[in-house]
Amino acid sequence: MAERERIPNKQRRAMAREERRRQEAAAAARKQQRNWRAGLTTFVVVAVVGAVVYQAFAGGPELLDDAILLSSGEVEDARQAAGCELLVDREPLPDRSHFENSAQVDPATIYTDTRPTHSGPHTAGVHPITPAASAQIDEVSSTHNLEHGTVIVWWDPGQNDDETVADMGAWARLMNASGFRRDAAGVGVITSPYEDPGIDSGKAIAFRAWGVAMDCDRWDETVANAFLLDHYGTHGIGPERTLAPFPAEVLAYTDREVTDTSDEDAPVDGTTPEGGLEELDAEDREGVVEDDDPEE
Repeated sequence: MAERERIPNKQRRAMAREERRRQEAAAAARKQQRNWRAGLTTFVVVAVVGAVVYQAFAGGPELLDDAILLSSGEVEDARQAAGCELLVDREPLPDRSHFENSAQVDPATIYTDTRPTHSGPHTAGVHPITPAASAQIDEVSSTHNLEHGTVIVWWDPGQNDDETVADMGAWARLMNASGFRRDAAGVGVITSPYEDPGIDSGKAIAFRAWGVAMDCDRWDETVANAFLLDHYGTHGIGPERTLAPFPAEVLAYTDREVTDTSDEDAPVDGTTPEGGLEELDAEDREGVVEDDDPEE
C-alpha cells in the first residue's frame, strides 16, 4: 500500500486558520441578517402603531354611519338640564356693514347687544373654519361666518375642563366631516374659548348663529345638535345662508320638520339687493382672514 501523503504542520495550521475565518464570516453574516430582519419588523410595528395613533388623535373623525335623530321632548329636557336660556331669537342687529380685513376695530364699540355677538358689522373676509380653536378666535371676522350660516360655540375657559373642551372639539370635527364644512364659503361649525371680555350672561357655553344667541350652564351634545339643526345655514336666517345648504341626512327631528329658508328673501340692511343672493355670495368669497390662532 502506498504511503499516505503527509501535510506539513505549517500548512495544516494555515488551512485551519482559513476555515475559522470562513466560519466566523458566515456567522457574522447570519447575525447581521437576523438584526436586519428584527429592525425591519420593529420599524413596521412602530409605523403601524404610529399610523393608528395619528388617525385616532390627528387624522380627523370618521363620518357618521347614520343620521342623528332628535325628538322635541328630549331636546327640551336637555336644554332645561343644561340651564340654557334663549337670549336672542332671530333678531339680528340692523347693521351688517363690512370693514377691510386690515381695519383695527374695537368689538366693544360695534357689538352693543350681547357678547359674544350674534350679528353686526364684520370684516370683508371670513375667518377660517376652526372646529377646535385653543385660543380665542377673532370675533369681528367670525361674525362674517355667522352671516354665511356658520354656527359658533364659544366656551368660558374658567368653567369648562379639558375633557369637556375635547368633547366639544370632537363634536365639531364630526359635524364638519359629515357635511357641514365648506371652507371656500367660510361655513361650518366652530368652537372657541371666549375669555375677553367674557360671556355676558356669565354662563359656561354660548351658542351663536346669525341673529340667535343661546347660553347654557354646561355643554350638552343634544343641545348642540338641536341648535345646529334649528339654525345652521338654510335652516337659519343668515343673509347669505344659501352658501350653507343644510345636510338633511345628518340631523333631523323625528316628530317635526325644520323649515328650509333657501327661497326666502335675505335682506341686506332691510332690502334685498338687485342680483339676489348669488351676487352677494360671489362678493363675500373674496379674501379669507388669516388665522393667527392655531387650532390645536
